[in-house]
Amino acid sequence: MEIKKISEGEYSTLLGMNGGMVESPDAKRIVYARKYDLEKSETEIWVCDRNLENHRKVFDVSCGNHNGPSATFITDSLIVFRDSEDNLPVFRIMDIDTGDIKYKIRAKESHCAENGKYPFSVSKEFIDKNPDYPEIDKCGIYILDVTSGKIESAVSEKDILDMVRGHGLTPNEYTASVAHVQLNPSAKAVMMRLGVEDCPVFGALGCVDLDTGKTHVIPDKPVHQLWFDDDTYMATRQFNQGKHIEMETSYIARFSKDGRELEVLGGISNHMDGSADRKWFAGDRCYPGFSPNVYLYRRGDKNGAAVFEIPHDEYITWNLQVHPNPSFSRDGKRLYFNKLCPGGGRYKTEAVFADISDIVGN
Repeated sequence: MEIKKISEGEYSTLLGMNGGMVESPDAKRIVYARKYDLEKSETEIWVCDRNLENHRKVFDVSCGNHNGPSATFITDSLIVFRDSEDNLPVFRIMDIDTGDIKYKIRAKESHCAENGKYPFSVSKEFIDKNPDYPEIDKCGIYILDVTSGKIESAVSEKDILDMVRGHGLTPNEYTASVAHVQLNPSAKAVMMRLGVEDCPVFGALGCVDLDTGKTHVIPDKPVHQLWFDDDTYMATRQFNQGKHIEMETSYIARFSKDGRELEVLGGISNHMDGSADRKWFAGDRCYPGFSPNVYLYRRGDKNGAAVFEIPHDEYITWNLQVHPNPSFSRDGKRLYFNKLCPGGGRYKTEAVFADISDIVGN
């Protein structure tokens, strides 16, 4: 099965987080990053047509390789990506047709937008760093309406700490500095990764129903979680027998908000995603000591329907933090991921996609 490079040249290309919105909602454009040296922070945001024509740079940022600049589409013309300014993370929402920066907020970016609403998290280092947005005045999770510009506090630091304690867990100094914030499809619930004393390996997964305030927590959570639907998650279940996290026993599953496993979705995985119709799932074998191959699974089958081989290079994968991060296209007929290209005296990675339409059907 042919793997196509999004762009080819004397540079590396990168896609963002697993399950990221690589394509615009109208499926006409792709957003990706270029980097001329993976060991430096200078990074460029690029867009092109879905047929890989009309490539153009839209912005310069400073970021590491882990998830790149986390560039993702919000609308057909709006993208969001992370940057660093004065040694502090910042995310920007940009109109790629006009070049206007619609919002620049010093905070931790989230996974993606839902229904035009973009969540983000604020920890203590960001307090008083957003003078243009006086409503960002305390730690916690906020939601930006990208059309109106209205920013609302969704979950406060106190809410987060009360949730953790209320579910029998012990907060630490980083608990309120949540990560992987994601709204469910209706934007009526928000989930987040929590650092707690009781779960030093996998952490905990918290969720707040925004209408009712009801909370849910999964201790020792499954990893690289995404919303499956409005009420359940899809994620990789991993096991640690005291020495290392096991590759061979990992698998993709569906979970309730409180951690009950509902069904097996696929086999070996770390970073994962599901097609929009939830009939197909993908995961990468991103574990130390293994080539980080990407696997395509039919729902409920742990045996891969296709395997996309990726060269094994521990330095690129773990020191430079380039992970495959599979993501489906909007129509489910493409699988996007990062492919390592070791050798040649330099470190390189390529943003690619595989046309899987013959497997998943038309």
